[in-house]
Amino acid sequence: MAVNYGVCDKCHARVPCSHDIRDGKVFLEKVCPDCGTTEGLVSNDPATWQRKRQIWQYDSASSTAHVCHLKCEGCRHPRSLRLVFLDLTNRCNMNCPICVANAPWMGFDYHPSFAYFENMLKGLAKLDPKPVIHLFGGEPTLRDDLFEIVDLAHSLGLRVHLVTNGLKLADEAFCKKVCDKRLPVFLGFDGRDPSIYERMRKTTACYAPKLKALENLKKLAAQRQDAIMCTVARHINDTHIADLFTMCYEHRNHIKALNFLPLTETWEPGRFEADISTTIEDVQEIVAAAFPDEKVEFASLGLQFHFDRALSFFRKKGTRTFNKVHPNCEAATIFIPDGERYRPISHFLKRPLDELTVEAVNMAKALEPKLAKLDATRGFSRLRGQLKVLRAFLPFIRRNVRFRRLLKGRPWLAITRLLGGLLFGKTLYDQLAKHTYIGDRLTSIILPFEEIHSIESERMEMCAAGFAYEDTETGEARTVPACVWWLYNKPLLQSVMAKYGPAAHH
Repeated sequence: MAVNYGVCDKCHARVPCSHDIRDGKVFLEKVCPDCGTTEGLVSNDPATWQRKRQIWQYDSASSTAHVCHLKCEGCRHPRSLRLVFLDLTNRCNMNCPICVANAPWMGFDYHPSFAYFENMLKGLAKLDPKPVIHLFGGEPTLRDDLFEIVDLAHSLGLRVHLVTNGLKLADEAFCKKVCDKRLPVFLGFDGRDPSIYERMRKTTACYAPKLKALENLKKLAAQRQDAIMCTVARHINDTHIADLFTMCYEHRNHIKALNFLPLTETWEPGRFEADISTTIEDVQEIVAAAFPDEKVEFASLGLQFHFDRALSFFRKKGTRTFNKVHPNCEAATIFIPDGERYRPISHFLKRPLDELTVEAVNMAKALEPKLAKLDATRGFSRLRGQLKVLRAFLPFIRRNVRFRRLLKGRPWLAITRLLGGLLFGKTLYDQLAKHTYIGDRLTSIILPFEEIHSIESERMEMCAAGFAYEDTETGEARTVPACVWWLYNKPLLQSVMAKYGPAAHH
């Protein structure tokens, strides 16, 4: 039986851990031989936390054959990364008290020369499949050579996104360069009220530039794939989330995702005080409260691996599953417009999402042996696979979807055109975008991040996201699971600076 490991709150040793459910909460209890027992809050909603594991069909006792000890530096355990964060700098034009990635917190300047990124991007481009690269910081727009880094990544066939606080995008000329590079933006934006930033960021000076950045993005590109990254905390911006959905609808030509990060206590004592801890399940409740007349339901993002075989017969190539992500990591849902505003997915379903997910997972598992005999890359075999999937799932979809609310135009005509397009080689995504309102959807994902107090090896071993760095002794591009990067980043990034030196000023 694999042992689950956590991080001691006091000495950061990797120690055995287990879950303790009591007083209406889920805790991760860690037993350190030197410091004794410490614990971290995992969830304020045990029922929802456990339900995710049940639907995913997760068995912690036999989840993995490999035993992870959370000793990530030098680990050779194979992971199929879908998303890689690449730190460009730890310099920032803000100094948020909740941040653990800027120069004041880290205690040194990290701003390496372009040669470092040449080596890193070439190494990451060799991965199969190639991951999506998120340019991170600090504030990556402070690099003079940002667009050179982007051009290099594109030349290597890498997709890159820009994670930014948005202040420099308030400059229309700079924002135009970002748009001209077709660089999707993940914009940090916590709500349309200056008081939020005064409380969470200790300044309101960033508020007006962030609004200007949004207007520039809306103005400069008819269609983009930008996302809002909102840090959420009870008693700070929880009552502003409904307005955030309204804002996203106003910017629907370019904002396609509204993602949430629960505010996690990673800062030093005395630097910032949160009134109350906020967990993933808390954020689910906060988002649900933004739609008081409807039911908002989330599902574990990792569930999609159950459908990967079936979906492979409708994709152009390869697999897009998020690598069997742990059920208690990312929670996701979608909102679909009705012509006036976004509506939760439950508005378009006849039964609760939980019930439908359980049934659909069981259907996919029953279909798996039949599809395993077929080759999704070969013409006739691919067509046979498509027919088997459609025969299995179309009756299920017909019984449970409110088509008149979802389809564009006359329902049966839209369905006929959609199915016809699939059989003639069109992708499922393209057909849904063309014939249903699903193509105009807003994706919403709740992302755990930086939460060292509740990290556990069961989750990290299945993580599909990581921070990239160079092993300066070998020159190899290596990665560490995203949520444990803060245990390793200082010495690793210092070694990069020692090898490459600072970037030259343009």
